Amino acid sequence: MKNFNYLLITIFLFGQIFSTPAFAQDDDKESRIERLKSQKVAFLTERIGLSSDDAQKFWPVYNEMSAKMDELWSQKMDNINKLYLSDNELSTSEKEAEVDNYINFEVEKARLEKQYHEKFKKILTIDQVIKLYGAEHEFKKKMLRLIRKGKESSCEGCDELEQDKVAKT
Repeated sequence: MKNFNYLLITIFLFGQIFSTPAFAQDDDKESRIERLKSQKVAFLTERIGLSSDDAQKFWPVYNEMSAKMDELWSQKMDNINKLYLSDNELSTSEKEAEVDNYINFEVEKARLEKQYHEKFKKILTIDQVIKLYGAEHEFKKKMLRLIRKGKESSCEGCDELEQDKVAKT
């Protein structure tokens, strides 16, 4: 089963590397984001040890959560930009409202995490839920390390991710 997972991950990553042409800068950014998401799917699937049945139930719920978190993040960044980068002077009451919104984004994020935690427990075993959270943290650390090394957080770092996986087994 482990070899099968490695084979699937390898095929998936190679497909992502060689099938995505670079068009305009926005398309390139979008394709890098898609490749990064694909890498994350492969990484989490392998780390959690999802069966195909589990994956069919888990990924739609995880993707739904990710979309909501992305939207929340976007709203939060708009809020931050309004506070820090706006050329218009905000009144004290507007500043207070925006700072309150900032905290409300954090509360909403925690609410979403709790809601989806309960959903994950219905789909996965508790050990798989624990592995999910650990794998998400590990993936973020690896991507940050690659960025700090000056590599794009897309396919340039794939070899290092694969080497780290092999070293752990």
